[in-house]
Amino acid sequence: MTQTTRLGLSANIRAENAAILQAVLADALDLRLATKHAHWTVKGPRFQQLHLLFDSFVPDLDAEIDTVAERIATLGAKPDGRSATVAKDSRLAAYPDDAVQGEDQLAALADRFAALGNSVRTGI
Repeated sequence: MTQTTRLGLSANIRAENAAILQAVLADALDLRLATKHAHWTVKGPRFQQLHLLFDSFVPDLDAEIDTVAERIATLGAKPDGRSATVAKDSRLAAYPDDAVQGEDQLAALADRFAALGNSVRTGI
């Protein structure tokens, strides 16, 4: 259900767009958590470089997540970033438990960044 706004868009269009953005929000929050997980758990010969690299992704993800959530609110809907919602609604594959070494972590994150990009393009 969307609230009334002055956007000049029908309630139907606003609700449809908010639902698309809500799905992206769940995926993006899941990706952020996966990125922090990789940062915390990476092992191997390039530990320090990858540890710093993974953490450097987080501020940009945070900014994009904030933008998506604010757009949902602008459309008159309520963004839902609760952990239970993200766990239930994320379309990203579960982060592999056995991804520990740097190459495995890189591949796991690359797959998830690509999946998020693909879902955003589909939504557009």
